[in-house]
Amino acid sequence: SVLQPTISDEAIERVVKVLRGQWWSFGAEVQEFEKKFADYVGAKYAIATNSCTSALDLAIKVYGINEGELITTPMTFVADAIVGEFNGMDVTFGDIDPDFLCLDPKSLHITPNTKVIIAVDSHGRPADIDGIREVAKKAGANPLIIEDAAHAMLTPGVGKGDVVVWSFQSVKTMPA
Repeated sequence: SVLQPTISDEAIERVVKVLRGQWWSFGAEVQEFEKKFADYVGAKYAIATNSCTSALDLAIKVYGINEGELITTPMTFVADAIVGEFNGMDVTFGDIDPDFLCLDPKSLHITPNTKVIIAVDSHGRPADIDGIREVAKKAGANPLIIEDAAHAMLTPGVGKGDVVVWSFQSVKTMPA
């Protein structure tokens, strides 16, 4: 295993209750989690999905984007690029800032064809969303900025993207 899991008897009882219930995906427990998580991170809404990949894909689909360019970092899991492919987009990569390991706004070649930028918060460090917005504005573009915060749970400064996605996978900051 990646990590030695710890779980309380109460948590086990709650999981068993869900498993014996009628709803595994959209039941009361998921709705309660979504509300509490949204409150915790200061968001208006939170929507639980089966994976961060699904959350990234859903964000693009909700905005009706199915063409143009998606820019992301090559220093991440393939999901950040593949969701562009899923949605008929051209995927290009920006360089990373070697000190922060996140997208370097100065490396981005944003055009009016740039429809989505997925900025990945890396190793607990938030991406420079303000810098990315500034570069986009100078280029005359207004792309959807998705902040992939999978590796920066509760990091101060995270949450500036138009959409922020989180993950609770076993190697993330807060696995569940």
